[in-house]
Amino acid sequence: MPETPTTDQTNTRQYLILGTVSAIISVVLIPVAGLVSIYSSYKVHGKTRKLYTYLMGGIGAASVLLWIAYLTTL
Repeated sequence: MPETPTTDQTNTRQYLILGTVSAIISVVLIPVAGLVSIYSSYKVHGKTRKLYTYLMGGIGAASVLLWIAYLTTL
């Protein structure tokens, strides 16, 4: 009989998917989506590999910071 995932595992998986998708969207389309990526990396920190949290948070933060830098030059 296969093990059913707990609620915590399900939430972690959902935040990983949400963070990954929002990181990609923040790079390609809408930089503000990086905020969702940063929040998702915060929620999964300590529950998954640190590499995943650092990548999601780093990509999201970089997109947001580049967007802010661009807006200040206008």
